[in-house]
Amino acid sequence: MIDLIKDNELVHDKVAKKYDWRHIEIYNEVEQNRIGSVIDSILKKFHKEKSSLKVLDYWAWTWNLTKFFLKNNCKVTSLDISEESLSLLQKSYSSYGNLEIQKFEGYEIPFEDWSFDIVATYSVLHHIPDYIKALEDITRVINKGWILYIDHEHNKNHWNAWPELIAYTNSYNSFSNKLKTIISSGEILEFNFWKGVFIRQFINPKYANEWDIHVWKDDYIEWESIITYLTDHGFEIIADIDYLWYHPYISIEDYNLSKEKVNNMKYLIARKK
Repeated sequence: MIDLIKDNELVHDKVAKKYDWRHIEIYNEVEQNRIGSVIDSILKKFHKEKSSLKVLDYWAWTWNLTKFFLKNNCKVTSLDISEESLSLLQKSYSSYGNLEIQKFEGYEIPFEDWSFDIVATYSVLHHIPDYIKALEDITRVINKGWILYIDHEHNKNHWNAWPELIAYTNSYNSFSNKLKTIISSGEILEFNFWKGVFIRQFINPKYANEWDIHVWKDDYIEWESIITYLTDHGFEIIADIDYLWYHPYISIEDYNLSKEKVNNMKYLIARKK
């Protein structure tokens, strides 16, 4: 397991500078507005002064959640395994006096029990070999009465898609669109990209260039296990929301029509009793 975490660290150090370009499904106006709205809804539920809120962005990548909490004057600790990702994040938000950067090894969070009011994590759990073990430490550092926010992991519908969802996915997941993305990001010129193509073709069809581990039909994030763990360990589920992944290669009109019918992602908000 530790080797898989180390592999994640090494590859994310390499891709950090182009991470945003590789993930246009995250770094686009629609998805960023959705994340901002969810975080606003979390902060509005509590009357505590925002400037006194302590937030942990767990596996923060290059910015994303950290940005929204900083803009709400929260005290944010951005935790990640990738030194390069944290360096880029710090450069982007060095003007904020309420940001702390912390590197760690992937499981044991280097903070005491009940250190944070909010722990937030986005598109992370599928990178962690034992994500339930990770939850043990995540929940340990949350203050009683406060919040865990998990976002952007596939729900069951993604793996058991009905025809409308398959059609939606195919509308942006074409070969031409994939080619457009790897060209615009510069990925097509990188050795690691072609190494990944070779490994998937001839050695391991489940190889992922960015060490996504639980992203296969026979090995994916089981939300039921997460919810069971949380409720068995003193959390109440405040929000359990399915939503549709937006991709910029889809027109906003088609997306708005589709999201009324289908969904493939989930976010969860839980409160520690």
